[in-house]
Amino acid sequence: MLKTLIKKQYQECFRSYFVNPKTGKRRTKGGIIGMFVFFTAVMLFLAGMFFGLAFLLGDGLIGAGMQWLYFVLMGILSVLMGAFGSVFNTYAALYLSKDNEMLLAMPIPPSQILLTRMSLVYGMSLMYSGIVWIPALIYAWIFATVSVQAVVFQVLLIFLIALFVTVITCVLGWVVALIASRVKNRSFVIVVISLVLFAGYYYVCLNMMSILQKLLMNAEALGEGIRVWANVFYQLGKAAAGDGKAMLIFSGITLILYGICFFLLSRSFLHIATRSHSESKKAGKLSIKSKGASSALLTRELRRFASSPTYMLNCGLGIVILPVMAIFALVKREVLDAVLTGMGEMLPWIGTLLPMAVVVIVCMCSGLNAVSTPSISLEGKYLWILHTLPVSGKMVLRAKLRLHLWLNLPAALFAAVVLGICLKLEAVTILLCCLFILAFLWLTGAFGLMLGVLRPNFQWTSEAMPIKQSLNVMISILLGFALPILAALGCYWTRNLLSAEAYLGFVALLQAAAALGLTWWLNTKGGAKFETL
Repeated sequence: MLKTLIKKQYQECFRSYFVNPKTGKRRTKGGIIGMFVFFTAVMLFLAGMFFGLAFLLGDGLIGAGMQWLYFVLMGILSVLMGAFGSVFNTYAALYLSKDNEMLLAMPIPPSQILLTRMSLVYGMSLMYSGIVWIPALIYAWIFATVSVQAVVFQVLLIFLIALFVTVITCVLGWVVALIASRVKNRSFVIVVISLVLFAGYYYVCLNMMSILQKLLMNAEALGEGIRVWANVFYQLGKAAAGDGKAMLIFSGITLILYGICFFLLSRSFLHIATRSHSESKKAGKLSIKSKGASSALLTRELRRFASSPTYMLNCGLGIVILPVMAIFALVKREVLDAVLTGMGEMLPWIGTLLPMAVVVIVCMCSGLNAVSTPSISLEGKYLWILHTLPVSGKMVLRAKLRLHLWLNLPAALFAAVVLGICLKLEAVTILLCCLFILAFLWLTGAFGLMLGVLRPNFQWTSEAMPIKQSLNVMISILLGFALPILAALGCYWTRNLLSAEAYLGFVALLQAAAALGLTWWLNTKGGAKFETL
């Protein structure tokens, strides 16, 4: 039974590689090969990046005879990457799977269901941590002297590190589930935690070179600190260097921690899984009696957005990035002035394109917020509820488009005004930038909604499929990137014919006209088609 459950879990995870989620039909052999080739290319690209990082660390540490410290640092990075890559899916994989109720109703012990879920978490941890650890091993095998025993230990550590990461992510998932089961707005708790992790991740990425320099300059003190305060990683590094005693210690610690983790989670799994599931059914109620139909539909869409951490994080990240970026530009205004002065001396025409810099930055960040695009597919099996209500398809689509604009406009306009002030633009120019951005958001929102109506996907088992693995969302985001870039190129090519203000107004009118045409389609043919879905 356990083998069957694990097989089912992995089949569901990789189902989109074999089955078209839109049609429910099996992909052709060429399509399956193409999906796996793309996946492999992405993994190889990431592995190449970490091989370069291993080269930077290994060149200094292995050359100085501190091979164990090299493996310690790469091991820590491997654990962090594994935890970062899988922690966002752990909570949902353990406690929010759609078939939890069905499996719990069967004569299957909850511990076996938990072990099945944890096996998928282990697989994800193995993939993400291996992206770092395997390139580190390849570098050591090429450029360092490694014993046969060390090679054996290093290969075994691939699987042990993944198990260590599984413990960390399962504990974090359990904490999030425990908090979520005791607070009302659990989705916002998950989003806040995720944003903190994102911020830490990008801080490390942006300061990677300075961090590496400090590490290499204080390698001995760092090694001693790790030996005292993070002994488990010290044992990891020594084991990778070929120390048999350290290998036994690290293996024992990892296995013991996994056993304790599984024991504690199995005692609370049934309670949290059933409580989380029962509470999730309360979301998304639609009351037309207390307010107008349009307001009720908009409220329903807002609740749907706010109830899904996956939806908010993947289709609303730009809403957080824009005000943070604007405030950062305001704080660093003197540095920005110095950079612009230097660029103005090298490129005299750069000043005429400053308005386009505002709209390109704001529009590209807003382009990440494809709120309207997956909204049709996310109705899923509850689409029939909308069809039974006394509302037209046009009203439903209008509510989805209004939510897209209401969520995106405040952050985008705030960022445009602040950036315009930082770049010392005239008030009229800032106003034109805001009109350009308004037309852009209207156009991309309507276009994404049209894609949702024309290419809906209701056959999903996880909401991540229509949000993160959707061609519609990819096309919408690419359009959000392409339009401002093309607009900037057009402004550069016509800089001797039109002023930046005239060009902004002209392109804003073009976007508004296109958005108006798409909105007309949504109100007529799109609304009628939605009623037949």
